Amino acid sequence: MAELTLRSLLAGGYVMDDKERKVLREHILWLNERLNSSHKADRDKTVFLKRLLDPEDLGHAVTDEVRRIAYQLVLNDFHLERDEWQHQDNP
Repeated sequence: MAELTLRSLLAGGYVMDDKERKVLREHILWLNERLNSSHKADRDKTVFLKRLLDPEDLGHAVTDEVRRIAYQLVLNDFHLERDEWQHQDNP
């Protein structure tokens, strides 16, 4: 049986070799990159939708229907973010 160390206990008692550790690290970096990309896309979308709502910016060029849809999308994103934040406190 593999020697139990603090490192192996933190990994669930499984001792990883360097190749497995490298693959796991690559997966973590890829997931982090995807998460950051998704966050940036969400921020960009929100900025654009807010510009559509602002009559001093792009809002003057869109119809009331488009502004209502943009407002609803911003509001839905806000509610999703709020719900996620509340569930972090009460899992």
